[in-house]
Amino acid sequence: MADVKYRKIVKYLVSAVCTQPLHIGSASGDKEEVLAHPADGVPFIQASGIAGVMRQYYEKSHDMKHAEKLFGARHFEEGENSFEKAGKVRFSDGIFIGGNPVLELRPRVKIDPATGTCSADAVTGTNRQAGHKFNMEYIGAGAEFEFSIYLYDDGMRADLEEALSAIHGGVQFGGQKSNGCGFMELKSVKRKIFDMSDASDRGKWRDEETLPESEYEDALSGMKAGAGSIAAYRIIVKGSTEGELLVKSIAVEGHGKDAPDSANIRNAAKDYIVPGSSLKGAVRSRMEKIASYIGAGNIIEDTFGRTGDRHDDGKAGNIVFYDTVVGNREDNDLAEIKNRIHIDKFTGGVMQGGLFSEKNVSGRVSMEIVINDRNNPDRTCGLLLMALRDMACGIVNVGGGYSVGKGIIKVDTVAINDCKGKSAEAEVNFKESRIKDDGGIISKCMAAARAKEGKAV
Repeated sequence: MADVKYRKIVKYLVSAVCTQPLHIGSASGDKEEVLAHPADGVPFIQASGIAGVMRQYYEKSHDMKHAEKLFGARHFEEGENSFEKAGKVRFSDGIFIGGNPVLELRPRVKIDPATGTCSADAVTGTNRQAGHKFNMEYIGAGAEFEFSIYLYDDGMRADLEEALSAIHGGVQFGGQKSNGCGFMELKSVKRKIFDMSDASDRGKWRDEETLPESEYEDALSGMKAGAGSIAAYRIIVKGSTEGELLVKSIAVEGHGKDAPDSANIRNAAKDYIVPGSSLKGAVRSRMEKIASYIGAGNIIEDTFGRTGDRHDDGKAGNIVFYDTVVGNREDNDLAEIKNRIHIDKFTGGVMQGGLFSEKNVSGRVSMEIVINDRNNPDRTCGLLLMALRDMACGIVNVGGGYSVGKGIIKVDTVAINDCKGKSAEAEVNFKESRIKDDGGIISKCMAAARAKEGKAV
């Protein structure tokens, strides 16, 4: 910042809340752990992460040149010389308030797409990359955090506030984005302009860390609503469980012989849920089968992305699955604990010590899936609708226990919104065997999915 010349400094006090779980991985611990501050061990959000999210949005909305003017230049090389150009803005770390945030530990397993099983990795000979069961740690939805922004060029105030409003509009932080993680909402944005040519403001700047909030003005109300939203389609699937459902987690509440060995996973609010990752896994498996059948396998990479390596930067997908709350919490709290037995597949008899108990859930569900406006969203939407049709037919289950009738979703309706600010919507009503597609969304997307290499038929 040494080469930046300024007369006014704009400071922002920002308060935000996680509307979905957040996973920012730790570099020092296991990769499934969330990042914790080295001083006190409390999770936090690095200033570089906040700046990176805002910069990425601003680069897409404008161009690299404008982004470099505000956020600074990336590393340049001219012959043997290299340098970095200072930006006009500085961020603080995001610190969670109200005590330590609630952490969620969700079991995950990586499936080998070639076999559909938890097989070992062919290169390492271990099951670390494929078929490895692990626990992913998240900061629960509802956690609030605060951070500060310092802008050293008052002339770029509108640019910075546009990038800041993108947090409110739908950009994501951290990892596990396709599993619906990392969404935030701004609760408060306070702004104070310090005029360095004014003696009074210079005194306030000296004490800016202890300056009361009454000295700041509200900036949130004037920010552009909807900035950062890149959705092409929003799909809502409404229905109910047909029987029971179980996305298994270790039962950590209750002790003694009456406590179940496993129960359905719960979020930070104690609701019983189908995690976005579980819904994505079930739907992806079906979409892969359909894509192979209709000869449209390239849609899968557009939809779910590709992991990079040292020779390849990878590719981001275009689909996001959110957590789904199952039924009423109070009713599911009172659900009956059921006992089951392990059968030896070689003898057909009961395995010694194979008795175990489960606590399943049931009730209404409302699943939300968003397709972002990149990588041929029409084709993704068409293939997704085919998979949701199969879910309505009972072919696709969620969670475990399909062989004993668990995880079947009785789909009532599938509603599709094109997210273009219009009223264009489509709905498939399975209860009434009716399709409403006045805007032609369903027919357009289905045709795109069946087209070769994204060309219209």
